[in-house]
Amino acid sequence: MNQIKTRRLTQELDDTYRRALTGGAFYAAAWLAVGIYGGAFSRAPMLSWSLLLAFVGLAVARFVHRPVHAADDATRSRWLRLHWGIVAATTALWGGVFCWAVLDPAFGPARTAALLSTLGLATAVAHAFSMRRGFAFTCIGFLYLPGLFLLWRNPVDRATAIIMSVYLVYVVISLLRSHVEYQQRLDLDQELRDQRDLFSQQSKLDPLTDLANRRHFADVLADATMHSKRTGAPLTLLLLDLDHFKTINDTHGHVVGDACLVAVARRLRTSFGGEGDLIARVGGEEFGVVLAGQDLATAMLRAERFREDLVTHPIALKDIVLAMTASIGVAEFDSTIHRDDDELYRVADSAVYRAKAAGRNRVWREEAPLAQEPAEGMRPQSDELVQPK
Repeated sequence: MNQIKTRRLTQELDDTYRRALTGGAFYAAAWLAVGIYGGAFSRAPMLSWSLLLAFVGLAVARFVHRPVHAADDATRSRWLRLHWGIVAATTALWGGVFCWAVLDPAFGPARTAALLSTLGLATAVAHAFSMRRGFAFTCIGFLYLPGLFLLWRNPVDRATAIIMSVYLVYVVISLLRSHVEYQQRLDLDQELRDQRDLFSQQSKLDPLTDLANRRHFADVLADATMHSKRTGAPLTLLLLDLDHFKTINDTHGHVVGDACLVAVARRLRTSFGGEGDLIARVGGEEFGVVLAGQDLATAMLRAERFREDLVTHPIALKDIVLAMTASIGVAEFDSTIHRDDDELYRVADSAVYRAKAAGRNRVWREEAPLAQEPAEGMRPQSDELVQPK
């Protein structure tokens, strides 16, 4: 939930900044037209030029006050309030200009320009700044209401006041509609982002066990191997194959076999769920564990603990209890021996085959198994790969 709030707040920051960029210049341009054709620069040059400089300064402030993305939500909220303050100051300043044009008959025909500018600027606020209704209503109030009040007070301007009041209703309705549409767009963006994240996540998972699939396993192993080669950090790979798993499928059916795989995956998460561990289903009954930052001795002990737990605690399903064992091959990456992740994988895979050939239910590396020494006649020679039956 906090992540979604942060995303929406970040999007609002970007939209507010982008939409505010061009608006400030229009206030300055509108005042130039009204002030010049209304004779304000000749009648009150100090005030007129001060107003122009203020509009230009506020327009520059909109540009200079850039969004802060690398910050927490509280800082983002403060940024939004300050940026809205710049916009509100601009609209309040124009509200004062409009009041001056209404009260001073010397503006003559330029009063119409001031009126049209006020209507246009209020419409722009309603459409461009609909992300925050409260702020937008405040800005429209600064911009619109003081001059409208003065028009209602003067019977000569009553018709203009009526039209402006009717138009104000339109502006309010437009703001409310734009706000709803903006929120709907944010909701749609969030849905699309969630779907993209879900598809991305699903593309990395095995659908049965919810472990990493072979593709993601290969990517992580490649990255870990490159990191180990670059930094010298330890990296160990475990490959695990369930013994005689075909017998379970043939005897009890594939539904029971799938349930066994899910149970084994759950135990793997318990045994290898630490930081730097990646557990994957790399084949039918084959699993892989990438242990980044783990040396060979530690990995062998962890693998042996998992093997023993599988032996001493059979898989208990709804109607049956199945005794299962696993043959585990372990290999540690050595940049002086292994060229890449493929070669590391081949070494671990070879260790699995040797464990099976030596009698199964054991942890094996190329030199020797950790437990359950095979009988003399079953030990494979170092230069041959014995294929298990």
